[in-house]
Amino acid sequence: MRSSAMSEAAVCAHPLRSGVRRFPPKKGGRRADSLRGRIKRSGKPAAALLLAMVLTGCGFVTPSGGSDGSGENTGNGDVVGTPAPLRNVPRELSTLADGKLVVYRMPGMQGKRINATAMLFTPRKSPPAGGWPLFVWGHGTVGWAPECAPSVQLQEHKKWADQPNAALLAAVLKMGIAVVAPDYEGMGPAAAGVTAGHGYYHLSSQGKSMIFAAVAAKRYLGGKASGKWVPAGWSEGGFAALAAAYYSRLSKKAEPALDYRGTISLAPVPDVPAMNKLLWRDIANGSKPGTTPTEHQIDQLVFANAETIYFTKTQRYAGYRVAPERIYGQNMLKFYQQDWRTCLDDLNAMVKRDIESYLNSSPSHRLASYPGIRGNRPNSLPENRRFFERNQGKLENSTLPGSVLWLYGADDITSPSSVTYHVVNKMLANANDINLAVFEGAGHYDVPTVGLPLIQARLRQLFR
Repeated sequence: MRSSAMSEAAVCAHPLRSGVRRFPPKKGGRRADSLRGRIKRSGKPAAALLLAMVLTGCGFVTPSGGSDGSGENTGNGDVVGTPAPLRNVPRELSTLADGKLVVYRMPGMQGKRINATAMLFTPRKSPPAGGWPLFVWGHGTVGWAPECAPSVQLQEHKKWADQPNAALLAAVLKMGIAVVAPDYEGMGPAAAGVTAGHGYYHLSSQGKSMIFAAVAAKRYLGGKASGKWVPAGWSEGGFAALAAAYYSRLSKKAEPALDYRGTISLAPVPDVPAMNKLLWRDIANGSKPGTTPTEHQIDQLVFANAETIYFTKTQRYAGYRVAPERIYGQNMLKFYQQDWRTCLDDLNAMVKRDIESYLNSSPSHRLASYPGIRGNRPNSLPENRRFFERNQGKLENSTLPGSVLWLYGADDITSPSSVTYHVVNKMLANANDINLAVFEGAGHYDVPTVGLPLIQARLRQLFR
């Protein structure tokens, strides 16, 4: 969804200092926006206008939450074994940095300490006086099973799974900043002791995956790391970065040398139930008698169905009494039961083929009648509501420590503008210090590229 710069600025409920910077359009095409499930749509030339809205809060306090899990610090962040060199690192990173796979301990969703993994990239140049600062990077959605982890995809399949972000990490490394990129709880190589149980949009799981990756990196690097650290991430990782801010006090408690400096969140999806309402409205429009659904509307139905599997798996693993048969129709229930280990790109392709086969099998078949997710009704189920209230809801009702740079593309169809602006304003009302940068003409996948100059500027500021 696209709004004008005036309408975007008008949503600000707080005083703001606004500045407009113009960026020249890029030559050639750009990566089109997509659903979180890598389903492409055509787009306009890359963004030429940045509306940087500096939305300032009035200070901050540390959230009162975050104590779930027993014994959450003793041993958490410890490095297991000796980090091993990473295989198949993309050239744009391998020419700049040494890559290693770090296995570390963290508190899991079920209350037990578990093994987790992270890729650690350190600049080839010697660390500066005081050591490298740490950039803790949260990846976008890749799947739910351990083998979908970016580190596994890289080493076993020679695939960089985190879509457009290798160039961003390379730019950060060129600044003399070390990068640690956690796979998240429940994702990573089985040989490292990782078992299934990913916390998809689970506040504690994703926040602590980020935090204890930072702790492990500092403990492993010792004096080569300064202790200053910033969580950042894109899409699902944008939520993980905000979750890391929520739990950031745990980093210093576990490793006193760590110094949390602020957060950078790229294109996060901050309110999934609100997004789903708009999503199903679009699907309903493509289901009217006499209409042929567009490719975009079919992709919306794929999006609505495929990734819900990851939510349901997380909810059940975390102890929420969610009944899959109340969420899925016959076709998607089969996908849920048999294909939950399938990584996102392949799962989307499978679901899309099934939807197209269903539509082509009878003139009476419509998008809304596909035997998949039962429309927007699952959002009203008590356990579903409880999950989102305790995770995304808890985050947006908190006051995060430090500043947040929030980057958003005005043409992002994954997190529509009305949803993003509503959540940002709600967080501003809780005295959060948020700097919101809105890129005209940019979609979900464009933000890491068009936002890079702002990311670099913010890192220079935070790591002074």
